[in-house]
Amino acid sequence: MGYLTQSTLPWLTILLLLPLIGALLPLLAGPLRLDDRTVKLGATLWSLLPLGLVIFLWAGFDATAVAAGQGVVQYVERIPWVDALRVDYFVGIDGLSLPLVVLTAALTPVALLGSWRVNERVRLHYALLLLLEAAMLGFFLSLNFFFFFVFWELSLIPAFFLIDGWGRTDGRRRAALTFVVYTVAASLGLLVLFPLFYLATSHAGVPTFDLIELGRLGMGLGGAGLSGDLQTIIFSYLDDSGITAVLGRFPLLYTSIAFWGIFIGFAVKLAVWPFHTWLPDTYAEAPTATSVLLAAVMSKMGAYGMLRVLLPLLPEAAREAAPFVGALALIGVLVGAFGALAHVRGDMKRLIGYTSINHMGYVALAVAAVAASGASADSRTIALNGALFQMVAHGLSTAALFLLAHMIAERSGGYDATSSGGLRTTAPLLAGLAGVVFFANLGLPGLAGFVGEFFIFRGVWAAWPLYALLATIGLVVTALALLRLYGQVFHGKPRDPAALQPLAAHELLAVGPLVAALIFFGIYPAPIMDLSNRAALAFAELLTRLAL
Repeated sequence: MGYLTQSTLPWLTILLLLPLIGALLPLLAGPLRLDDRTVKLGATLWSLLPLGLVIFLWAGFDATAVAAGQGVVQYVERIPWVDALRVDYFVGIDGLSLPLVVLTAALTPVALLGSWRVNERVRLHYALLLLLEAAMLGFFLSLNFFFFFVFWELSLIPAFFLIDGWGRTDGRRRAALTFVVYTVAASLGLLVLFPLFYLATSHAGVPTFDLIELGRLGMGLGGAGLSGDLQTIIFSYLDDSGITAVLGRFPLLYTSIAFWGIFIGFAVKLAVWPFHTWLPDTYAEAPTATSVLLAAVMSKMGAYGMLRVLLPLLPEAAREAAPFVGALALIGVLVGAFGALAHVRGDMKRLIGYTSINHMGYVALAVAAVAASGASADSRTIALNGALFQMVAHGLSTAALFLLAHMIAERSGGYDATSSGGLRTTAPLLAGLAGVVFFANLGLPGLAGFVGEFFIFRGVWAAWPLYALLATIGLVVTALALLRLYGQVFHGKPRDPAALQPLAAHELLAVGPLVAALIFFGIYPAPIMDLSNRAALAFAELLTRLAL
């Protein structure tokens, strides 16, 4: 992704500023003497502005644009920030990032609607949600490592305070701390290793934190007067500096260490086994809106980091590590599936958390298949398209699952699945919407969840047929867990029909568009696939060329 088209207007900066401004507006409600309902309505309506701008950018995005066989980064804005360190304010979007930018902007209004019944510190709650949106958008848009890392860490701050301040039980502080400690500790690999890459390029005379340029170097495309790829430069720098002369005879060891250091940082956010243990408690304790954004968007930051940074920077190390990463992903698929099955008669939010581990395991498996040795350009493209589509489909279905769990809990008195029953009779509309969402999440053909999983299995099969075969166990077990949960909650004898209320307008507005999107993209996936396909094909061809 080395060829850029400049933006005529700073659309992406405006996109970043809109939620930041929106985060300030609820805090002004006190001096303006606005009541909580006005704050909720105003923040929700304001969140539609970034969504509208993203739709405008999507409409103007040229998904077919290529230059020298590569995908094009568009709407680029680049301003020198710290010249001495070559840190630029550098933002742009391409086929890898735009689907996730759309997902972030679309789910933020949904999350705000899901917070409609929050009655404590409403202004701060809505301000933190909009700040979280800004941090996630900044992460997906940043193309300089400095800002990429800043937004990565910034997203933790509002997430921590949301979980700690509005969590469900007394365990919320522990869950919030665990989430932050895991992510920060894992990020040390990123923080330590990127100065090494900067020094390596500095040694060659072209110091940079530019993720596009670093990716070009790592993929052996040269540029900026460099004759070799980034790995060769790193080896040269380490050997010339006299560091571990003996180990210098095994250059792949250096990139393998770098690979695993960066991989762990992203794997924690993606919840790849065995780095997933923070997730069930965090999702279960978080308030509904935070659960929606954590599961539907923030988890995707890990997979995006692997595709944007890890694979382009260290393709040879990624190729060597791919079978091991695939094995970890496969274990995660199975752990998530059986974990969900074990919680059918327990906490619904915890069950949904385990299904997320399962689905993110499929995404990690696809990422590993993209890097796998011997894979063809076509199978890599299919796997990458599947991973990107699965991230969008999972975001939509999991957001809807958390919203539905909250609606059920409000009507039955708690998140324990055994406290509900017979809702199909007393709340038929809720049962119907839940049916679509449950079947979309388990991958029923005709709904969005099927498309991503089908492409992932097709791409993985070309590299590792055994992995693909074993991963189908996860499909069956997760489907069993979701179907048993649905039967337990919506069938059987009603517990307390008098306590049930019809869906409120804000509940329908939150979950209705998600259900519609799951049906639409299941029948017609082209709008998402067309965004990612050109970038996926270009990336896959470069990786295949390097493997020859």
